Amino acid sequence: MKINKNYAIGLLVLSSLGILYYGFLFLKGHNIFSKYNHYQVSYPVNKNLCVSAPVKLKGHIVGMVTKVEIQPKQNYSTLVTIEIDKQFPLTHTSKVMLNNAGMMEGNALEIELQKGRPISRQDIIIGQIHPDFNDIDLKAMTAQVATVTQNLIKTTEGVNAILINFEKTSAILNSTMRQLESNINTIAKNIIAISSPLADSKKGIPAIFPTIHSLIMEVQSIPFKDISVSVNHTLQHLEKFIQQTTSGHGSLALLINDPTLYHRFHHSVENLDALLFDLRKRPSRYVHFSLFGLKKHK
Repeated sequence: MKINKNYAIGLLVLSSLGILYYGFLFLKGHNIFSKYNHYQVSYPVNKNLCVSAPVKLKGHIVGMVTKVEIQPKQNYSTLVTIEIDKQFPLTHTSKVMLNNAGMMEGNALEIELQKGRPISRQDIIIGQIHPDFNDIDLKAMTAQVATVTQNLIKTTEGVNAILINFEKTSAILNSTMRQLESNINTIAKNIIAISSPLADSKKGIPAIFPTIHSLIMEVQSIPFKDISVSVNHTLQHLEKFIQQTTSGHGSLALLINDPTLYHRFHHSVENLDALLFDLRKRPSRYVHFSLFGLKKHK
């Protein structure tokens, strides 16, 4: 079948217009084959929300912020354009809430899906603030950082002081170790000086060994057993003598235990004492000296 020339021209024009339209969208940055839906959300002010901020659904990232612009005609409100995976389409009852994503990520958007009428690209969603959202106070954070920095500086100064003291202690320890090493060397030299003569084979300890050996041999040759027997025998006789003396047998026992002999000996001592006293008092009675001879006495 032969195609009409007019139909062919019309089909070619429509194809050209379609290619031109999608090419224009592509040049504007729209991906016609994208798997994301685009939505617009309005906020009264911009609370640290920037392009590429994540869009989360129950903690999972399902999209991102693609554009943030100010609207002078709408009381300088903020219009945010977001793209969300087509698996999670928004409805007119869905919520897009501003929330914190952490210190490093900044703020993020969190969606809450609900049943309702699908939203088109031209519809503007009124954004909300998440109940857990907290503005980051940069001034307070700066003050805290300054305090932490000051504390860190103080800590660094303390560490430096400790290192200086440690260096001084190390120097003192090194000096002490050198002095100790010198003392040890002196002690070692003295020990060598003392031990060298002792180790001399002619004058030292080795030379004394033969003398010690001969002395030990002489000591071993002493009949300690015979001496022990003799001493034991002597002690037995002494014990027997003491027993006889204490029991009153023998001359010595009679001499010690006889009271009459004691009294006689005591009386004799008294008489001897009286005689000596009289001799000192009247020696002429007992001894006569004369230069011309002795006189005759009746």
